[in-house]
Amino acid sequence: MPIWWNNLLGKRPATMDRIERPIFIVGCGRSGTTLLFQLLRRHPEVRPTTGYPDGEDHIGWNEHGDCVISGLGHSDREGGHTGYSYCLHMNEDDVNADITKRMHRYYAHEVLGEKRGVRVLNKCPHLSNKLRYVRAIFPDACFVHIIRDCAPVVRSWEKIMEVQPGLVLYWPDTEYPCFWVMPAPAGRPKKQLFRMEQRMFPGNGVDILAEYWTETNRNIPRQLQDKPGSLLTIKYEDLCARPMEVLGSIATFCGLGAFEFSPKDDYGRMVVDRRTSEAERKIQTIRVDTLDRVERVRHLFGYA
Repeated sequence: MPIWWNNLLGKRPATMDRIERPIFIVGCGRSGTTLLFQLLRRHPEVRPTTGYPDGEDHIGWNEHGDCVISGLGHSDREGGHTGYSYCLHMNEDDVNADITKRMHRYYAHEVLGEKRGVRVLNKCPHLSNKLRYVRAIFPDACFVHIIRDCAPVVRSWEKIMEVQPGLVLYWPDTEYPCFWVMPAPAGRPKKQLFRMEQRMFPGNGVDILAEYWTETNRNIPRQLQDKPGSLLTIKYEDLCARPMEVLGSIATFCGLGAFEFSPKDDYGRMVVDRRTSEAERKIQTIRVDTLDRVERVRHLFGYA
């Protein structure tokens, strides 16, 4: 059947449901993934994903990609919890032809719609331990890894968990971990039990948050080491100091046309004003072994 006949019937041939070179923003939560997403989404050659929270598209990944994501949202909606209670590592072994077809079709129809010829832009920190799974679905994907120094990320997590009293974080002892976000049991005695657990926050305090920063950032390039040309790493600090330069380098890496980005986020705030305070440059006392791992990764990314 000719293509024009499919179009007349309101049908699209299967080849039109293939998504080319989608762009994925990954990194630790609280590292600037949302800020970068807000800035890049203005490029006329991309179409951003939607979904709670902040365009992360958890529902799309869970329903169409059979993904296992646990996410933290905003405390004023659904208790701040998204997806499952657990967030599992996934790779190419977890992908089959049906999942690939469904994700491509979902992005083609629900994200791009009639605006073909543009690129899908998705940011989701909870895909950071699933990059080979994402790449198996979208082999030509571009990954942009944004990293922010450890201390302000840890402090930001402390702040967000202060307004999420109904949730606790579990840090699994696996090769490619990610936080599991769980509802905290009601009642002080039960919550006190969770505070004693060494693989949970708030139980093990900032050590758990520092380990999350260390392992997540260390593991992102490890997952794509066989195809390093698919990954670009940028620093949050550089984005704030030189936003036009950094955004231009990202556009070049992703193969997007030249575009004059705005240095303001969706709320009209200047990116360059997002400086890290002295109080956020230091982490409270953590174990020596944790600090040693943090410093090795800081050195790897040019922070030391």
